[in-house]
Amino acid sequence: MTRPSFADGNTTHLTVGTISPGIVLRCGPETAIGQAIDMMREANCSSIIVTQDHLPIGIWTEKDCLSLPADCEATLNEPISKWMSAPVHSISVHATPEAAIIRMRERHVRHLVSVDAENRLAGIISQSDLIRQQGSWRKLGDGDVGAAIRRTTIFVDGDIPMSELRARMHDAKCDCAIVYDPSVATDPVSMLDHTGIITERDILRNLANGDHATPAIEIASRPLRVISAKSSLNNARDTMLAQHIRHLAVIDETGNVIGVLSFADLLEFIEQDYFAHLRSVMEGRDVELTKARRSLFLADKIIETSPDGIMVCAADGTIELVNPAFTRVTGYNASDVIGKNPNILQSGRQSREFYTSMWRDIQQHGKWEGEIWNRRKSGEIYPEWLSIIAIRDADGQISQYASIFTDISERKKNREDILRLAHIDELTGYPNRRRFLELLAHGIGESRRKGTRLTILLLDIDNFQRVNNTLGHSDGDDVLVEVARRLHRRLDQGGVLARVGADEYAILLSGGTSADDDAALADDLLKALNQPHLTSKGQEIYISASIGIASFPHDANDTANLLRNAEIAMMHSKEQGRNRFSRYNRASHSRSDADLALESALRQALDRDEFHLVYQPQFEARTGNLHGVEALLRWNHPQRGAIPPSVFVPVAEEMGVIGELGRWVLRHACRQAVAWREKGLHNVTMAVNVSVQQFYGTIDLAEQIRTILVEKGMAADRLEIEITESLFMQNIEEMRANMQRIRDLGVKIALDDFGTGFSSLSYLRKLPFDTIKMDRSFVDDINQGREGSALAITILNMAQNLHKKCVAEGVETNAQLKLLRDAGCDYIQGYLLGKPMCADEILTLSQQRPAEAS
Repeated sequence: MTRPSFADGNTTHLTVGTISPGIVLRCGPETAIGQAIDMMREANCSSIIVTQDHLPIGIWTEKDCLSLPADCEATLNEPISKWMSAPVHSISVHATPEAAIIRMRERHVRHLVSVDAENRLAGIISQSDLIRQQGSWRKLGDGDVGAAIRRTTIFVDGDIPMSELRARMHDAKCDCAIVYDPSVATDPVSMLDHTGIITERDILRNLANGDHATPAIEIASRPLRVISAKSSLNNARDTMLAQHIRHLAVIDETGNVIGVLSFADLLEFIEQDYFAHLRSVMEGRDVELTKARRSLFLADKIIETSPDGIMVCAADGTIELVNPAFTRVTGYNASDVIGKNPNILQSGRQSREFYTSMWRDIQQHGKWEGEIWNRRKSGEIYPEWLSIIAIRDADGQISQYASIFTDISERKKNREDILRLAHIDELTGYPNRRRFLELLAHGIGESRRKGTRLTILLLDIDNFQRVNNTLGHSDGDDVLVEVARRLHRRLDQGGVLARVGADEYAILLSGGTSADDDAALADDLLKALNQPHLTSKGQEIYISASIGIASFPHDANDTANLLRNAEIAMMHSKEQGRNRFSRYNRASHSRSDADLALESALRQALDRDEFHLVYQPQFEARTGNLHGVEALLRWNHPQRGAIPPSVFVPVAEEMGVIGELGRWVLRHACRQAVAWREKGLHNVTMAVNVSVQQFYGTIDLAEQIRTILVEKGMAADRLEIEITESLFMQNIEEMRANMQRIRDLGVKIALDDFGTGFSSLSYLRKLPFDTIKMDRSFVDDINQGREGSALAITILNMAQNLHKKCVAEGVETNAQLKLLRDAGCDYIQGYLLGKPMCADEILTLSQQRPAEAS
């Protein structure tokens, strides 16, 4: 039975294929162990998959390095097939993260190979990936670090040779060791500065370097990173993720190291294991009745301590068992309800038809899940998320019903508060821009269906900045509130007022008002605002406003263009002297017949399959190996031939179809990346451009990307979204939030055409992006000598200081390539190394320049 996640409403849709890295480090069975270890060190990977005929036949991990003999020089030259772990434990890319946790525990492994429906290698998932993935499970329990640490931690003197330490770690089945500096003798707290840790990653690096006699203290990571035994597990996990480490030394109150906490220990405390066990017990409706009762008995402690209410009923519906959480939520003790029917909990808010449908689903499908309103013993009605399953005996007859429920009162209240804050302007209490756009889109839909007229008035206070500068922001806010009140008092019942900017308001009029009615209202609004405003200090001030009017369907046929035309009319009012209104004039903004023909052709192009993608390769500057590709949209018109993006993209944006076009590109690009993967091309980043309209459209972009990744089975870290600096001219906080939701999926973000638009370094420091794409104009200037190359080098230095990768676009000469490579540029894109090409040509190119794990 599936329960809702408390961390993220979308986690039930996540799969192993979307959260596991798309990086696959592979080698053949004849590869020497030493060579495989070098490959793992170079790629900074904890495992390498041994494949034969594109099928995984074995795996070698950092843990396996511990099993090598002390004198392993000869062993390192032996084929990896002799020492690898086999068979490989695999899991479907469509499996849930919870299933991965359970399988790792059952098989006693830390890695699982993910395979597609044809059992072909798709990726690899580790315990670290599961810990790092936010929202895949509930919070860790309330236990502290001291209860989770391993007591078998090895403590050694730092002069022990690495070969001997490797053997001791293997014998003790430990993945790390605490190393003391033998030359230091001081109190325990001070000694921490001279104490280090050796992990399996250090063992691997030492094997790659070849000096097995090196004293451990010279290899150990120092100073030792520690955490108190009394700290919470959630705090420990956050510390590990923030510091990019997998182990923390645990100290007691005196400062002594008493053990080590690792990712593997954290995974033991994830509550999904317990609930997965509970669900497996409850969903075992095909298991014999006696076995089901025995399993329920074994799960008694879990049921007793569960934070969710649990109720078990007999086949006739009488209550047999409830847990303490049931009493805590409903107020009923076990003695109050055992032997009675669950209808004592009914609130009366659900109809008879609701319960009839619910029991029909249970009888037909064996389970039901959904939101329901019940009543506590006190009489209070509350919402809960309820899951019910039918338990069947060996004869297939229903013997019991089991239910798990969660009180979601607080969650619903929080959701309502969030929705209110997301849609209401905090200062005035009226709808904000987001809510106004939703109402406008709905109103246009209704007007289109009914064939009626709809009008918007866009009002901007004239020279309002002068009010703030003169009176201060507090009195300025009072003026904004009073303006909203005066405007609202002039509206009929069907009008909607919203504050859509700092000193900008919008009014939506539906119901078929005439042009004369619109003009009369605009004149009335101006007169209302012209009346003096009294400040809190008793001072009278006078303001005016400029109004723009646009109507559907006369002036525009969609939301974006209607708003744009109203803004054009408003700007015309300001140009005419302010304190007036203007109606949008179509004649002054007419389009040519050629533009109209292009619009018509563009509307048909998607249906006629006239679009296709080409891919321009990006190369690793240092090695020249293939790093990724940028997906570029092309349009072949049956009569006009190839139409460049510079012509049709602006038209698509103006028409409001750029969102649909962008989704087409994203879907086809992800599908191609998966197709390449199935042909053996791994580790390639797919870069896709995204427009302003996609970021601020009515459909959430992060949700679009998540849906497409799941639908196509593509690893999120193989996708890179390219945005332009023009996006930052919008609401910077909304922009940051939108970008963060995309980053939370694991998708990378690149800042395209850098240096040609917005350039506030303070904002760049705060925004969550990974890569800067240097505009080709700066690359072209490299040919102009020292002064011409100065800006390009400055951008590269800035990217390095911000800890971002940098891609140089438009590289066409060897001189440009040499300067960029010497200056530390990460990736190169341009005609010198590769023009835009079809998918098959990229596959051929990858065989000449293999993609590196990155």
